[in-house]
Amino acid sequence: MAHKTYKWLTILTGILGTIGVASVIYRLIAGMKITWLSSSVPWGMWVALYIYFIGLSAGSFLFSTLIYVFGQKELEKAGRLALLSAVLALVAGLFFVWIDLGHPFRIINIAFHWNSSSVLAWEILFYVFYITCVFAELWFLMRCDLAYMRDQSHGFKKKVYKLLALGWQCPTTIGSFRACHSQSLRVTAILGAIGVPLAIGVHGGTGAIFAVVKARPYWYSPIFPIIFLVSALVSGAGLMTFLYAFLGDKKAPDHHRIVLKLSQWLMLFLGVDVLLMITELLVGIYGSIPDHIAVWNQIMFGEYWYVFWIGQMGLTVLTPILFFVLKKGSTFWMGMGGLAVATGIISVRFNLVIPAFVTPPIPHLDEVMNHIRLSFEYFPSPMEWISSIGIIALVVFFFLQAYKFLPVFEHYKPHLMQGTIQAKEVNYEA
Repeated sequence: MAHKTYKWLTILTGILGTIGVASVIYRLIAGMKITWLSSSVPWGMWVALYIYFIGLSAGSFLFSTLIYVFGQKELEKAGRLALLSAVLALVAGLFFVWIDLGHPFRIINIAFHWNSSSVLAWEILFYVFYITCVFAELWFLMRCDLAYMRDQSHGFKKKVYKLLALGWQCPTTIGSFRACHSQSLRVTAILGAIGVPLAIGVHGGTGAIFAVVKARPYWYSPIFPIIFLVSALVSGAGLMTFLYAFLGDKKAPDHHRIVLKLSQWLMLFLGVDVLLMITELLVGIYGSIPDHIAVWNQIMFGEYWYVFWIGQMGLTVLTPILFFVLKKGSTFWMGMGGLAVATGIISVRFNLVIPAFVTPPIPHLDEVMNHIRLSFEYFPSPMEWISSIGIIALVVFFFLQAYKFLPVFEHYKPHLMQGTIQAKEVNYEA
């Protein structure tokens, strides 16, 4: 990334992130009245963004397992990027669901009043193990780089890298480096294998929270957790394609090949996701299930039809396919196709959450209860927009800092010279 672009992105996301923090503080003081939610529509923008970011996290992590667990070595350069994205996306998702709680600070009660019959309680347990697993993978992959950066830095940076390196020492011979590298990959593969069911539990559990809501037939389906998982893989593959296309080493001879491979995985996951969507739609229509038909009518032809046709079908499905078919020789356009998916999938999340609430469970119920707090209409309030944009900007800000100061790509790569290691020269003081 060009220094000037990085600088302006940091300034912009820093300002928006500060506004977001202020809006969250205001929400904690004022309560949920700053939203335009109602008793009929209790979940809105924040829940949609919660499942969006949890999906990004699970998808990015599962994508990393293709590299470290299932042996897709040609994508190894994107492995750390996938794990870092998984961590930050998870933090963002949990923050969104936290501010959506009526009493956010009561979340600690889960630790003291465990309910083994609660899907949500089990999912939070999965969160704890999942984030521990991802952090452990990142450390084992970065430990040589962190130790080298500690030894090359001064002042405050040296203290930070010393803390992150956890006392690890750089290998000093070719043999020790090879042994260390092999050990890191073995441990990462083991942690990745453990993390697969954890990631499935994290996002499949999110889908299960929706699927067990019997009062909403649109969600009440055993296929819903599967839809969540496949959609997570789509969003994760789109994010990785975009990030590596623009942040990877463009001068490397294998850069285009890696982006192309990422795009091919994206097309595969996207095809399965579209197949599941069509299956769900056709089964609901053929079975003449009134609740399903009513919700799909709301999605495709309701007040916010453009979220489906422009956001979900246009941006998330057609745009990346066209870029891949017509422009797969261009790294830039494949990266833009990944960006289209990573952003367009937000519309998919909105269509999962909102239409099921704005469609009355009993015909004409919306005509009986005429009160703003009982309304079946919903559009995010200004404070919902401001806080959401601010939180997303803050996550991007932290990603930019991690990209600059952490070894997202391998630096401590030895040149084999006379049996000793000579690390690449890297400017860590920039």
